[in-house]
Amino acid sequence: MKVGISPGLNIIFGNIGDNYKTLKKGVEFLLKYDDGVQMRTIRSVTPYPGSPLYYYAIEKGLLKDVEDFYENKHINSDLLSVNFTDMSDDEFHLCLMDANLKLMENFHRSWLVEMRKVTKDLYINKNVQFRGDRQT
Repeated sequence: MKVGISPGLNIIFGNIGDNYKTLKKGVEFLLKYDDGVQMRTIRSVTPYPGSPLYYYAIEKGLLKDVEDFYENKHINSDLLSVNFTDMSDDEFHLCLMDANLKLMENFHRSWLVEMRKVTKDLYINKNVQFRGDRQT
């Protein structure tokens, strides 16, 4: 952020070999490089039709075909469509929820710290450039 560029960091979870430990590392990575400018997220991996992961899912019996993917599995991009981990779907969603809650709480904590600074700047320093939490 020193040069005014904020990295847009988001990661995916649930690929072949992923587990709670890799998810935890992902959260740690996002928190380590978080500059507080935007909310970081973790989404579940999606085996889109035509991708190598899609064909892997079919080969392993996790997907039947394109219709199965679009009609039954990929019902929301934030939810697991195909589980490539050793976790149950419920365990997977709980872990992903906990990870994203940590990231959301971190973002909102950073936002609150910044808003306290600019609010004090308005009322203490009488900064007439202050626009609150409105976008400029």
